Amino acid sequence: MDISVVQRVIQALELVYAPDTPVNERKAAESACQQLKDDAQASAYGVYLATQSNEFPPMVRHFGLQLIEHAIKYRFSTGKTASKGKMSAEDLLQLRTQIWELVFASWTDTQDPQYIREKLVSLVVMLIIRLWPCAQWADLSAQLMQLYTQSDVRRELVLRIWQTLGEELLVYDRDTIAAVRKHELTNGIIGALLPQSAVAMLYPNGYRLTSDKAAESSGGKQATLIVLEPGNEDGWILRWAQHAGELAQQQQNEPMLLLLVNTITTYLEWMPIKAVVATDLVPRLAALLSVRSDQVRQQVATALEIISRRIGQAGDERDAILLQFVELNDGAALSAIAHAYATTLSAQVDEHWDDASDALKFACSLAQICANLASLHWARKNAQNPMTHPERFIELLMAMSRDPRYSVSVLVLGSWTTIVRHSSLSRLPQVTAVFSALTEYTTEAIFQICRAAQALAVKSQTDGIVDETDMDQFDSAAEFRVFLTSEVRRRLVNIVRDMCNIDPAGFVGWILPLLLPVFSPENSSNASVIEAAFMIVDAVLTTLDDAEQRALSEGDEDIAAQVRQARALCYQLGHRVVEFSANDPHMVVRQLQTLPSFAFLLRPAAMDSDEARALLMAILQKCAATLKHPLDGPNVRDLRLVARRSTAALVRLAIAIPDSLMMIYADLSQLVQSHIADPDVTRTVKGHLSEFQLALIAGASRTLAERKQLAQPVVQPIIDALHELMPALQSPTEFITLLGLPALDQAYAQGSISPDIRAVLEAARSNRAQLGQVLTTLYVCLNRTIGDRNSTLNLVSLWNDCIGDLVPPILLLIRCLHAMWNPAHYQHLSWQSQQAHGLFGVLDMTEGERQSIIGGEAEADHTSSTTGSQQQQLAAETHAIQHTLGSLLSSAYKCLGRLSCVPDMFTKVPDLADNFAACLFADAEVMAARHWRHLLSDVAMPMLQNVGNWPGMDASTHLDQSRDTIGRFAASWLSPLFAFCTNKLDAEWHTLVTRGMTPSNQASGLQSAEVSVTDEMVHEQIVRDWTRAWSQLVVELLVSVARWFPDAAQIENELASASRVTVSLTGHGNAALGAFILSSADALAGTLTTALTVLKYKDAVSVQRVQQQLSDLAPSLVLISLLPMYSPPTPTHASISNAYTSRIQGSLTAAEDACSSVFTWLATDLTSALVDVLRDPFLISQQTMALAVLADLLFYSSSIASDRVPQHWSFRNSSGNIDQRAMDNSDKIVPVGDPGLVFRTAVQRTMAHALQTANISAEDVANTIIQLTTTSAKRSRALLRASLHTMLAVEKSQLFSETKATSKSVDSQLTRNAPASWTNKHAGNSTSVLDNDADFDLGSIMP
Repeated sequence: MDISVVQRVIQALELVYAPDTPVNERKAAESACQQLKDDAQASAYGVYLATQSNEFPPMVRHFGLQLIEHAIKYRFSTGKTASKGKMSAEDLLQLRTQIWELVFASWTDTQDPQYIREKLVSLVVMLIIRLWPCAQWADLSAQLMQLYTQSDVRRELVLRIWQTLGEELLVYDRDTIAAVRKHELTNGIIGALLPQSAVAMLYPNGYRLTSDKAAESSGGKQATLIVLEPGNEDGWILRWAQHAGELAQQQQNEPMLLLLVNTITTYLEWMPIKAVVATDLVPRLAALLSVRSDQVRQQVATALEIISRRIGQAGDERDAILLQFVELNDGAALSAIAHAYATTLSAQVDEHWDDASDALKFACSLAQICANLASLHWARKNAQNPMTHPERFIELLMAMSRDPRYSVSVLVLGSWTTIVRHSSLSRLPQVTAVFSALTEYTTEAIFQICRAAQALAVKSQTDGIVDETDMDQFDSAAEFRVFLTSEVRRRLVNIVRDMCNIDPAGFVGWILPLLLPVFSPENSSNASVIEAAFMIVDAVLTTLDDAEQRALSEGDEDIAAQVRQARALCYQLGHRVVEFSANDPHMVVRQLQTLPSFAFLLRPAAMDSDEARALLMAILQKCAATLKHPLDGPNVRDLRLVARRSTAALVRLAIAIPDSLMMIYADLSQLVQSHIADPDVTRTVKGHLSEFQLALIAGASRTLAERKQLAQPVVQPIIDALHELMPALQSPTEFITLLGLPALDQAYAQGSISPDIRAVLEAARSNRAQLGQVLTTLYVCLNRTIGDRNSTLNLVSLWNDCIGDLVPPILLLIRCLHAMWNPAHYQHLSWQSQQAHGLFGVLDMTEGERQSIIGGEAEADHTSSTTGSQQQQLAAETHAIQHTLGSLLSSAYKCLGRLSCVPDMFTKVPDLADNFAACLFADAEVMAARHWRHLLSDVAMPMLQNVGNWPGMDASTHLDQSRDTIGRFAASWLSPLFAFCTNKLDAEWHTLVTRGMTPSNQASGLQSAEVSVTDEMVHEQIVRDWTRAWSQLVVELLVSVARWFPDAAQIENELASASRVTVSLTGHGNAALGAFILSSADALAGTLTTALTVLKYKDAVSVQRVQQQLSDLAPSLVLISLLPMYSPPTPTHASISNAYTSRIQGSLTAAEDACSSVFTWLATDLTSALVDVLRDPFLISQQTMALAVLADLLFYSSSIASDRVPQHWSFRNSSGNIDQRAMDNSDKIVPVGDPGLVFRTAVQRTMAHALQTANISAEDVANTIIQLTTTSAKRSRALLRASLHTMLAVEKSQLFSETKATSKSVDSQLTRNAPASWTNKHAGNSTSVLDNDADFDLGSIMP
């Protein structure tokens, strides 16, 4: 050991921690410290620096411990022998002795810094993970037992070791060796923690079976011995529980008691249920609920909650947990829970709790325990009641359900739904006895909830309405109101439904006298009461409807009779609801939302009744009366909402009772047409009235020809209106005139709006509104008539007849809209004003678009183009045009995408492919980036999903026809789209990375109080949105390809059993599109290559999507690409091989003197992309998936030549060793020898540069690859992670007490809190998670 090195390190650390050290010197000092970690003697230096007797400062000692940690983590070899520079098990055993000495010196009565102690604990745990249980360390429990009995400090040490070990094994995923040795370590903790009597009961023969693939392929699972240490007969968990009980009785040493409970809690998710029962853990823990310590009680409640979630698999385990709580020791645990819950109530909370909020949190935990016991155990499916005295449990559930603190009661209310719906429990006398009280409370609570929500909405006093402590748990009153009106109210309404389901006639007879008086004139201003009443009415009617449908399908005459009886009572309620009148528009909206629920009373069979006909007419008249409203005025927005709800109610009625409405269709049609012709009815309402008509026609029980005949008069005005505007869509110039831009130019040039110009602007405004309304109406009508693929409501054939009249104008409109971004289309016009040079700013992003992008909420625009000063009117007119352009583009995209569901679109529309390609690319270079997201998601995606995959068409029988159709349509634009989006996104992401990006936790939803949203951040979000839409389209292509292959495990089983697997062409993806891609070398190559380009972008959402799909497809492609390189052993195997390879274009799966293109893509391109993901700090959250894909590629490359496929497949090429010269050829991979080995060698060769950069031994990686081809998938990924650990991009900034964040990157606490001069953040040139913090981060050398 070089003492001078020690001195330099101490000096470097002093520079790092000195507050006045210049940034450059601090970086250099930290770099020197980092270099020592890679020294071969790093652990020796670490021991020397950490030794307490050397009297180094704490910061130096901690850095010494980091050196030891780094050596254990990165230099330990998982193989049987250690390669050069690695530590073997023997080296670790020697290091273990030194670490124990450090531990003993630190964990004494002399106070040592806690972070030093915790780091020492983590080092001990790292050693346990790597060495235990083994022959060299068979006495771990004995060693820890000796420490446990020495002193409280040493007892705390032992508990922290066990707790940290449990967290590493069972909670976190930080140590890759823990995953590699999971089975051995699990055997160890079974033998150490559980009583040996419980071990003997669980494993009578003393062996535990693995689920290793290698073991299964060798004829069965492998049995490994569970090591039991003498002197540890009781096991650690029982020992801790007993010790905790003793401390609780003595009412002393609260920190030790808390640590005991925390340690036990760590293992509760893992602990076998039989062991929980054998140790009587539930009553032992429940007894601790009486301890007068808020922290201990809360932790005990958390532990019991974990146990209550555990579900037994079979036999005695099914009811074991429930009985432990409610029956064992005469229900001691349940009594303890009830007593503890009572202490949280308002009468006792001040006596037993220091803080009411802690009491509330504790009560919530207890309520969750009871809810779990009820829902998961007592009321589980097909369960019988195991309790002898369930009334005690029911009484506690009722008490918690009535708790005025909704955070508590909401947890239990849901369990009543499972109990009431349970076929056995719902008939228990003890349960039925509380139905009346439960119903009364639930109904009352709904009114109470609505009163509370109303009070919170108007910010009035809530005293006596809600519990203040309960409300304080939420960040704001608004958040609490959302909780009440969503979660709490939903559970209460569910109970109302369930009570109504049990006895429909009786429940309606009981509830009706309570509801009828509510809808009286004196309540017309009581919004909360009316809201609750409407809610209950809606719940009762929908429940009766469901009950009737169920009775008809199941032939249950008793329920059918009860429903008929209830129906007779409901007509009176219906008239009372319809006749109710209120001045508040929001109450009218709620009334209109309730009206469609009465469709239950208006089925065709009931229309012979005068009551039914009268009620239907009353509902229709109510809806019609609210369709018209003044176009101006203070309440115009509310009245517009009322009119919209009226049309929504009509549409819901049309869907629910089309045949009843068809009986009066002539009158309805006349009513609709009169409103469409009425100038006082807004265009929006008129569009939705057309939707109502089409919804009614689509659902009617008429022939297709009849429905088309009825629908034609509804659709034709839409077509006529669109064609009326066709002349203005023939060129960008005419379209600019339609928008009114020349007249606007004249007004700006004159500085005023003359009468002539005003007339032109008003005409342009009318044309814009007409065009927008036509598109909006068309879209809602398309949605209403082109339903689900298998829906009987589909009227696709209606649109087939007019598709040629609809698609060309929409394509022209999109062309004109895109052309607006190209100055070449309008610069030649005679513009007069200065504003015209920027096209008046109408192409700029509107505030609504901006808020939509950043996740905010745009304020309503109240500006008018007909009021205010001349300049204000001009600005308003410009803004209106700007808004119209965005709306037109969105509507046109959606209409075109929806029309792709119509098969004749691809045969009857002339030059569709060329015109669509022109829409995409004619002005693509200048079009705003924000529109590509919608162009891809609303147009390109639906087209690729629907072409050749139309409703009613079987892909297997029309495959050739569909594939040819796709080829004619997509060939002209799909490959150019690959190139364009890839080039554009490459450039955009290069710019973003160079400039610096927003932190990952602000990547989505930038709008917040703490974030000042800049234009750069908005642009970044636009690029992310574009990337995500692009990734979704690429995934759709991959899914369509994957439809033609089973997963790799199925192919492997097929080869092993020599039995064919039928590939289902149903499910996600477009099978015809997949067939086209597989048959085209360019399309398949473009799809696979483009998928890899997405993996380069620094957007975790996009990368996750593509990697997820590649994880399904790539392993299958590995097997398929290898099949041509083997000689099948039997004709059946040859048939299987040919069936798969024939599905891919031949040039991609075969080559004369080299491996195929698919083989090469997998071994080089895909591998390289996955390695880049592993090394990319922006994509830390995607490392696990990348490792999984890479491990599966390597694993399945060994399938054909492994024991998993027992038949012998000979190599088509020579069977000698791999020719290294062939492998060194950079142009191609020559298949010499075992093709699977060639593949794995090619993969390792692709990784060579990254391995070398990370100082990873190629020999170690080769050994790992050999191991992972013969082990389970989960273990193989862990092995690969352990082998490549130093290559992975990892976060350096983690405190020893913090959980590792696996889903996002965060700055370390030390860096966040450091002075600005300590970091480069003060420069203000970047807000990226990778701005420069990786170069200097205090968290890399501190805990």
